[in-house]
Amino acid sequence: MADQVKAAAGGEDESVDPKTPTEAASTPEAPETPAKVTIRDVAKLAGVSPSTVSRAFAKPDRVSAATTKRIFAAADRLGYHAEPVETVPSRGQRGLIAIIVPDIANEFFSDIIRGVERECATHGLALIVSESRENASMERAAFDKVVGYADGVILTSSRMPDAMIRKCAQSRPVVVVNRAVRGVPSVLIDNAPGVEQAIEYLHGRGVEGVTYLDGPAVSWSVGVRWNTIAAACRAHEMDVHRLWPGSPTFEGGFAFADKFMQHPTQAVIAHNDLMAIGFMAAMRRRGMEAPRDFRIIGFDDDIVARVSEPTLTSIRVSLPILAARAARLLFARINGEHQDAEVFRVPSSLVLRGSTGR
Repeated sequence: MADQVKAAAGGEDESVDPKTPTEAASTPEAPETPAKVTIRDVAKLAGVSPSTVSRAFAKPDRVSAATTKRIFAAADRLGYHAEPVETVPSRGQRGLIAIIVPDIANEFFSDIIRGVERECATHGLALIVSESRENASMERAAFDKVVGYADGVILTSSRMPDAMIRKCAQSRPVVVVNRAVRGVPSVLIDNAPGVEQAIEYLHGRGVEGVTYLDGPAVSWSVGVRWNTIAAACRAHEMDVHRLWPGSPTFEGGFAFADKFMQHPTQAVIAHNDLMAIGFMAAMRRRGMEAPRDFRIIGFDDDIVARVSEPTLTSIRVSLPILAARAARLLFARINGEHQDAEVFRVPSSLVLRGSTGR
């Protein structure tokens, strides 16, 4: 059973950074903290270049998991962006909250919108909804349009760079969902429990290789999920291949079938349930069915996972809890209430259905 971990981009395999003696070493003792910590300070302490630090924060999949962990430990020790971004004081509340999402039609985001709206209703607030269409420039334009009316803004799976998000947080209270931005309150999905359950389940049924159908390159969660899946497969001495980037839609999953057939594996994990359903449809056209010919697992546990044929095994997160925590965190920021934590995590879990067999 091989332990090599590979990533495929545009149909070509690309090896994940292997562990090095430097990565295996623990983070060195922090020097005396300067008045203002910079990326260079973090890079020096972690033993990497400043550009590597920037990539670790913005695109975790571009840096090996061990190096990313060491960089985050160094940043935490130095207090890099540990202080919340200072927001301009409000000139009076308007009773409006805004939420910006990449794709309103995606059930993952529509469920978050509904959850935030329910929290707004209980507090006598109205909700403004805007869509960025997976585009950072459109997201910033949407923020600039709503910022004059809203008391605060929730950025869901933001595609903007970290620096731009921090800039936005200076003008209005901001909470980021499904994205970590140092200095800005964030509510994240803890993918590790669900992913580890999925890989352990597949390994226990004799699966030796997994293909991960990844999402858009501009998505921060893409890198986090890939690193988590790759690490779990490596721990079980399983091969894992990455096909990316892809559209987080039915069509995106459908389009991956040809690339998958070039290097097929016994199991597939998709970036979300829509991609998994699209992939199954494409494979069915080739005369291949799950779980007879391959096992497949999605993410998010959308309604489509429960009504597909076969029903789809999926990694679930409680979106009502995710949305409620984000809304309440934003309300607290608007009211000037102090928060003990900067990052809140909602755990995930594996839901077994027909696509992985009995």
